[in-house]
Amino acid sequence: MNTAQFANFFRELGHRLVITNKCLWFNPHPFLFKSLPFHQIVDPSPDEVARVFLHGPALAVRYPSPAHGATADGGMYVCSRRDYDIESLSANVRSHTRRGLARCNIRQIDFAYLRDHGYGLFEDTIQRQTNGRPSISTNQWRHFCTIASQTVDTEAWGAFVEGRFAAYIVGMLIDDCYYIHVQKSASDLLKYYPNNALTFVVLKEKLSGGLVSAVSHGQIALAAREGLYRFKRSMGFEIQPFKERVIFNPLIKSTLRFGRGMASILQRRDPANLFWRRVSRSIELARDAPLGRLAVVDGRYNPLDRDLPLTPPGERRI
Repeated sequence: MNTAQFANFFRELGHRLVITNKCLWFNPHPFLFKSLPFHQIVDPSPDEVARVFLHGPALAVRYPSPAHGATADGGMYVCSRRDYDIESLSANVRSHTRRGLARCNIRQIDFAYLRDHGYGLFEDTIQRQTNGRPSISTNQWRHFCTIASQTVDTEAWGAFVEGRFAAYIVGMLIDDCYYIHVQKSASDLLKYYPNNALTFVVLKEKLSGGLVSAVSHGQIALAAREGLYRFKRSMGFEIQPFKERVIFNPLIKSTLRFGRGMASILQRRDPANLFWRRVSRSIELARDAPLGRLAVVDGRYNPLDRDLPLTPPGERRI
């Protein structure tokens, strides 16, 4: 699929889209917009960012940008080795992966099966990694699987241990990059290393096929967990560095100092809480963001920006 088709996938899921000259943007959360596709490093102009604030509407935007001499404080998990094989893994993980391959049956699965059996693994993974609950309901999960089944170049892979559903990946081919969008697993079957086996088989299959130049496993999270970082690196993913940009809407700029202090206090009180870690990290990154001229006059956006044409509901073109 191309970038426009990828963006349409999110629109069909109910997210809002904004299109600017250099980027497409979607809102994973209310009033927060991220650039699409995730694996592309972008450099939007200040006016483009301002238009996302206006037409989203958005209180904050996040995107991976060129460093331009600044410290590269973000990164993308990428593997581009066409000779990817068991020797591409770290020594300790080779043993785990071989054991996983011996115990697990790895195969493509249809989205009807994933719809009916995948949400439990989704819940299990979120509980294990964050001690929380999924951000989507069972109905939203079923809708996700329906839309994924109708989206070109989108597929699901599963790992099974003696017939039990142990892990799955939802992957998408975007231009020549295979993007791992979702990976979840059952906690009680982790001792059989289904994630190792599944990741290995998918990477080897995609990188040896000739259509894919790289496999991406997403960006390093703002509140990255060391275990996930170690797992992805040990499975052969390298870090493609970039400058992490988080820019807040100038209309709330005056509240950031208070928000920085509050987030810092709450993070110290509850270090395991990912939400406050993300907020604190976002505000820290925003301190160094080059705002430039954001088309704001006397606290309001330039009215000339309001006359831009709109495209179908849920999507705005700029």
